[in-house]
Amino acid sequence: MVGGRAFGPDLASKIPQDVRMNRREFLVAAGLALVLAGCGPNQPPPPEPDEDLLEHLRYFGAEAKASDITWRPSGLGVRLLAPGDGAAPRMTDTVRVHYVGRLKDGKVFDDSHRRGAPSDFVVGQLIPGWAAAMPALKPGGRAQFFIPPVLGYGPRQAGDIPPNSGLIFEVELIAVNPAPAQK
Repeated sequence: MVGGRAFGPDLASKIPQDVRMNRREFLVAAGLALVLAGCGPNQPPPPEPDEDLLEHLRYFGAEAKASDITWRPSGLGVRLLAPGDGAAPRMTDTVRVHYVGRLKDGKVFDDSHRRGAPSDFVVGQLIPGWAAAMPALKPGGRAQFFIPPVLGYGPRQAGDIPPNSGLIFEVELIAVNPAPAQK
């Protein structure tokens, strides 16, 4: 200290007038520096985002956060709405189903109810996500299937379904290996 000042007269005179701080500004700046120092590396880092959840949100929107959806490592999600009764279908079985297919924005691209009749499919001939989810159902059961693009139509356009779309199907399993439909 020179003459009771922190800076000697020569040093203080070399600091431009518009850069100099008065005592109050100095105390505020010092206090702010101390507060910010407390936010440094002693704080735990924020958690890394869950990559699976981010992927689910990307394809299925906020609905993907629901706790009643069972997510498989493949990215397929199944929400059981009604359990049903009896034997679950196998890949070689024919199933009779009512279903509604929609995109994450709610746009319906297929609906067996609108057509007025259920549909019959061989499980193993369905898109991979739907085929993998079918064993979760038993006759009389209902579920929602959350199918990522890799288990759906992938990068190709399929009717009203844009490329690389996540698909949400609500499926009601009416019967496994049903009798042929009456004509």
